[in-house]
Amino acid sequence: MTSPTYATYLRLDELLSLQQPLTPAEQRDLSDSERLFIVVHQASETLLSQVLVDLRHIDAGPCGQQCFPERVERAARLVDALAGQLTLLHRTLRREDFLRFRDRFGTASGLESEQFKELFSRVRLLTKHGGDDRPPQEAERLRELDEAVRRWRSTHLELVAHMLGDEPGTGETSGARFLAARLDEVPAGEEPAAPSSRPDHEDAPAARPLPASSARPPLGHVVVVGGSVAGLLTAYVLADHAERVTVLERDHYEQNPAPRAGVPQSRHTHVLLTSGMRALDELLPGLLPELTEAGAPRLAVPGDLGVWQAGQWISRRNPSAPIMTPSRPFLEHHIRRHVVADPRVEVRTGVETTGLLGRPGHITGVMVRDRGAGHGSRQELAADLVVDATGRGSRTPRWLTELGGRPPAEEVVETGRAYATCVFDADDPAEDLRGFYIVPDAEQPFGAIVLPVEGDRWSVTLSGPRDQAPPTDPEGFVDFADRLPHPAPYKWLSTARPVGRPVGYRHTANRRRRYDRRGRGTTGLLVVGDALCALNPVYGQGLSVAALNAVALRDVLAGGGVPSAQALQRAVLRSSQVAWAVATGADSPMPGAIGNAVRTGPVARLLDRYLSRVRAHVPSDPVVCTANRDVLFLLRPPRSLLTSPQVLRRALLSTAVPTPRDLPTP
Repeated sequence: MTSPTYATYLRLDELLSLQQPLTPAEQRDLSDSERLFIVVHQASETLLSQVLVDLRHIDAGPCGQQCFPERVERAARLVDALAGQLTLLHRTLRREDFLRFRDRFGTASGLESEQFKELFSRVRLLTKHGGDDRPPQEAERLRELDEAVRRWRSTHLELVAHMLGDEPGTGETSGARFLAARLDEVPAGEEPAAPSSRPDHEDAPAARPLPASSARPPLGHVVVVGGSVAGLLTAYVLADHAERVTVLERDHYEQNPAPRAGVPQSRHTHVLLTSGMRALDELLPGLLPELTEAGAPRLAVPGDLGVWQAGQWISRRNPSAPIMTPSRPFLEHHIRRHVVADPRVEVRTGVETTGLLGRPGHITGVMVRDRGAGHGSRQELAADLVVDATGRGSRTPRWLTELGGRPPAEEVVETGRAYATCVFDADDPAEDLRGFYIVPDAEQPFGAIVLPVEGDRWSVTLSGPRDQAPPTDPEGFVDFADRLPHPAPYKWLSTARPVGRPVGYRHTANRRRRYDRRGRGTTGLLVVGDALCALNPVYGQGLSVAALNAVALRDVLAGGGVPSAQALQRAVLRSSQVAWAVATGADSPMPGAIGNAVRTGPVARLLDRYLSRVRAHVPSDPVVCTANRDVLFLLRPPRSLLTSPQVLRRALLSTAVPTPRDLPTP
């Protein structure tokens, strides 16, 4: 028997003859671009075939205790490679070339890929049925696979949005928006539904199709008090279960993104964590590509960011899935465009809510007046459900007292931390960095967050402990950065040009109001966002928690029927539990921390000692770094740092390896 050669073993002649562009060969540049398009898609289908080999083997039954996690992990890595193929296409295929040859393949569309349909179906079944009942290692691998598919989906949407924007797609689809709505939701053998019609406004997002049923929606009229991110997302979810939704906002919206007086946080640095991006992608398909196209930066942590923790830089060789760093007004503006495109949602601005109607256990509406008008102008607005999304300054506890009831119990952890933010024009930092994150802790109380925002500017937030707040003049603000434990941020800031004056902020307490304990008979009131669970803003969780609140609300309503107000409240509170545990866990050991939820005692001290060992391993150990980052990004509960055998073994049995003090290289 003749031994095969490399070429015959791989059947190279046959393989390399399969790329047949439809563009005439004399149009060499365009034909080569089309060939690149074909090559990448063929390579993707080849990789995908191997993913399905592993998933089919699992589904067939013979995969044992060791086989299952190995096969699923390999499938997840291969799906990540698929995402890399799309990134390659994004970076190497010119959009203008694609638009010139795309008509040549008629109605052929990626949605026709039977392998991808099978992938989505198999992953959905694996993660939906029995994922949480499996052994920890198997469950963790399934989550990794699900996240890999989500990353591929997000990368695909970005590519389509980049190549097509709002233009119609192939396969008689409506392009990026249609793909965002249908991708990962098309069961094998089914055709996508017809795309929904667009509103009259040319720049508005496509409106959601209205429910086919003519029955009266179970929630009737819903009033949402507060028209920022949490209120808008909640209104969007509830519109599917209500006759109409009215959003009451005290401020007037500007035509373009701009800070608002009613949102003091709007001038400060914001982060959309991976968990928040996924939640928004589920709620508002097409939003993330839209944000990217409009200039919202995306970066990996710590791949693109210099992160200083526990006295050293974290290695950049273990990057995360992307996060986004748009300004708060920019993000809110784009979310609002999607929400107001729904005809069932009415937004009324310049309206101030002054109280609740009903009785403590049964809220029936709100009292409102035009902003700036006298008490005589107050009107009653009836509602089947009132949602408080007014943020940290929520007056619902006082309003309940005025009705004769009791305010909710509160859990508080307060460190007294203060911070200030200023926007700068500047060049990128050294070593290809796109920002800094200096993490404060009990031994090092000063922090910094330096992130790019849209418009090629930088948002810089500096923080300090009680009685050491950053100054709010540009020169003093920059000088304050010299207190940071590494000189790199100060050196960079010294060459940057401030845009306006720094803005200070001191309301950094973690405060959770337990509306879930009001009793089963309570009806008519739901509290979301910071009005329910306000977190220390220095951890950048607020936007993501608002999106997670809305997803939790959507999921509990999807079960049919009319869940009780208490069931809705519990679901929303649970969705913020991980963020609460992370923020209060980090703040409790801080010097001077006060409040009834501060963690104290022998168990807390033992836990702090263990977590200190975990943090010491984060900079150089990719396994511990990933586990810790997943907790901070609200992808895993904090207890996962205690239950993971790999993390336990490294934190307790190995010595942490320090990283160099110089800025970390990629």
